[in-house]
Amino acid sequence: MVRPRRVTAPAVGLSVLLVLSIAGWIGGTVIIDRLNAPRCTNPVTVRITAAPAVAPALSEAAGVPNGDCYRVEVNAEPARDTMTKLVGGTGSPSVWVPESTMWLRQARDAGAWRVPEAGISVAQSPVVLAVKDPAKGKNWRELIGPGTKAVGGIADPAKDPASLSALLAMRGFTSGEKDPIAAAVASIRPVSGDYAEQADDLFKKNLDVFPTSEQALERHNSTPGATRLTAVAAEQAVPPLDFPYVVLPDAGEQERAGAEKFLARFRSDTSVSGFGLRAPDDKATGLDQNNVDETLRIWAGLTLTARVLGVLDVSGSMNQIVPRTGTTRMTLAVAAAERGLGLFKPGTQVGLWKFSTRLDGDKDYKEIIPFASVKDHLANGNAIKEIRATRATANGSTGLYDSTLAAYREARKNWELGRINIVAIMTDGRNEDPDSISQKELLEELGKLQDKRRPLPVIAIGMGPDVDVDELTRIADATGGRAFTTVDPAGISDIFAQALSTMLCQPPACRPQ
Repeated sequence: MVRPRRVTAPAVGLSVLLVLSIAGWIGGTVIIDRLNAPRCTNPVTVRITAAPAVAPALSEAAGVPNGDCYRVEVNAEPARDTMTKLVGGTGSPSVWVPESTMWLRQARDAGAWRVPEAGISVAQSPVVLAVKDPAKGKNWRELIGPGTKAVGGIADPAKDPASLSALLAMRGFTSGEKDPIAAAVASIRPVSGDYAEQADDLFKKNLDVFPTSEQALERHNSTPGATRLTAVAAEQAVPPLDFPYVVLPDAGEQERAGAEKFLARFRSDTSVSGFGLRAPDDKATGLDQNNVDETLRIWAGLTLTARVLGVLDVSGSMNQIVPRTGTTRMTLAVAAAERGLGLFKPGTQVGLWKFSTRLDGDKDYKEIIPFASVKDHLANGNAIKEIRATRATANGSTGLYDSTLAAYREARKNWELGRINIVAIMTDGRNEDPDSISQKELLEELGKLQDKRRPLPVIAIGMGPDVDVDELTRIADATGGRAFTTVDPAGISDIFAQALSTMLCQPPACRPQ
């Protein structure tokens, strides 16, 4: 029989000492490594501006310690407001996350050309039809296709990506027709008559069906007291809200590195389902820009939505009395401008400048009313007051060239997709500013600013015997616009109405050029 070997006390002691030595060596190495590791004393701040629909999910992820030398601040802001700031250069976060790639392309078209064309999706919300009575139809073609009996509604597709997706689907229904454009117009016309300025307003209207995001519909249905609506998914793929994450060009190197780390962590570790969103799908249907542009041009023609920058001559000659009227040219021009507001849909954006010479320092022009919708202008009454107040300000000479170029540059910078963009100039004379650019320089600069994808015609409206018809015609022709003149200033109101009506005609009878 073999007896077990006894382990002596010295052997046990040596074993313990050996284990402790190894543990101490390992522990000491870890401690030394930690002491030698770079310490983050000044973490970089990654500032993210995100659409309200996705901002809460980003904020929750931003609150989780990341172990890297950066921190994240999330600001919720409507995409259109962010776009306006980027175009105007009044703000630039490290990262922008709008609800749709549509906003990235609109920002670029409006002048923020350094904004990336596309980003990396961090979430998704499919576009669905919100249906009050499912018996009205079982699919999109039955609910919003040609010949539907359901009372449908839509938001401004230039502001609402879900409504844009619905319009693209409606065009798809008519693609096989002999005249697909005319068929698309007939299909879209029923929902264009009383569209909503904001997507949330659709839930307040008495409609059978309207497009929205899955997330927005779920939020509505969970609201106490709300009329429950049924979601109908598209039978053919339509572009969803894709929430693109884009690092903006003004972000510093450390901000960019932090933004990229946060993006990778968000996509891998964050579940967005608790916020009514779905995980991103990189294979989802995207936006075909040519199709989008043409669809929004059809929409603009049907709704007569426009963005018009008016430029009104207030030089001294406007104080002359017009024969047979007992009133001044200025008074007649102001009356024509007031009448012009009545030609537009309530959603049309209108701004107004005045010009003569040296109205604002060395500038020959000055803003009278800022851009706002006709509905807002008429509601608060301030616009009409400001327009009428210009009747007492006529003075100086006619600074036509500098004012025209400045107005055109401003309108080009703020050009809006989905609207008929126009610069309307009203004058009773010709350029009289010796310090201004020449006519040749003006025409050359206007030529450089042309973009076939973003038409911006000048409507030149001249009144009285002192107008240089050739001068106005050259200016208008350089932009694809038209000149309208009348020797008798008493007819300016009719000329003004004719000019705007011509440029804002409805397809398919005519189409904006």
